[in-house]
Amino acid sequence: MPSRRTLLGLGAAAALSAATSSCRSAQDPPRTAPSASGSRSAIADPSPSPSHSPRRAAYPGEPAPGHLYFGASLPYHRPLRPWERSLGTTLSVHRSYFRPDANETVQMLRRCRADHAHHRLPHVSTKTPGSWRDVATGYHDDWLTQTVRALGRVEAPVFLTVHHEPENDAGGVAMEAPDFVAMQRRVIDAASRAAPLVTVVPVIQHWSFEPLRGRIDPMAWVVDEAAVLGVDVYNPWSPTNGKRWLSFGARIDEVFAWIGERPLAIGEFGCRDDPDNPGVASDWLRSAVDYARRRPIVSMSYFNSGVNAPDGTLELQGDTERTFAELLAAPWVARVT
Repeated sequence: MPSRRTLLGLGAAAALSAATSSCRSAQDPPRTAPSASGSRSAIADPSPSPSHSPRRAAYPGEPAPGHLYFGASLPYHRPLRPWERSLGTTLSVHRSYFRPDANETVQMLRRCRADHAHHRLPHVSTKTPGSWRDVATGYHDDWLTQTVRALGRVEAPVFLTVHHEPENDAGGVAMEAPDFVAMQRRVIDAASRAAPLVTVVPVIQHWSFEPLRGRIDPMAWVVDEAAVLGVDVYNPWSPTNGKRWLSFGARIDEVFAWIGERPLAIGEFGCRDDPDNPGVASDWLRSAVDYARRRPIVSMSYFNSGVNAPDGTLELQGDTERTFAELLAAPWVARVT
């Protein structure tokens, strides 16, 4: 009997054969997803079940069933508050990015406190000051301790990602998947001791889960100790690149086929407008949220930017921005209190 990975890949492989920007050779062996730990249950009603006693949260800020944090990132030069005023409400999760420089911890702490003041969940990212292996072996413990102690001063939940999309920088000395996983384990351990409200969320690319990536084992990047895993995923289509239009659910199915029903944070997602099909991008966005609420997806951060988008901007405009605002105001949106 074909594996679930094979079944999921049959349609996706045909779609992605023209869509993907890099291909494996005909000699590459197909991958097979785990069949036991990776099995997924049928979609359940997202409404919370009645209970006589509250369920203990698996991590700080865990949303109720059927609820999730919904928000976005913005390019560094675009202020957040004017955009929120135009939306009519504040973001529920705010994705922001930092670098390990002299002011990093101050900037990150300031951002987290500003987000909490507006009932946003901060999802902050930083890079490491050296190789993943050096962090994992303690060479940069001064930097790590300073970072987690600073975030330990916050009084509400924070998602922390250290080196998102590591696949982009892999391949050098001390920068392989095992080094990344070992580094994440050290960060998780440090945060558990110094920052109890911080959840470390390792964010990798959907790219590693695509069916045509025959030589890549996505589980090599998965950190078992993480309470929440993260992935960045986009509809690859644009008016100019000739790639296939793919739904959010079809792409994330490829992730859950490997990781099973583990909590998942969407660090970045997006879909470009089709000028020949008004409204189709808005439908994509609504469908993405509907899918997410029925799966163990705990947050979604839209990449509202044209930065690093060679196939065209992903900025929310017109109808898609109105749809985003409508979704953001929905009662299922989780909020930091």
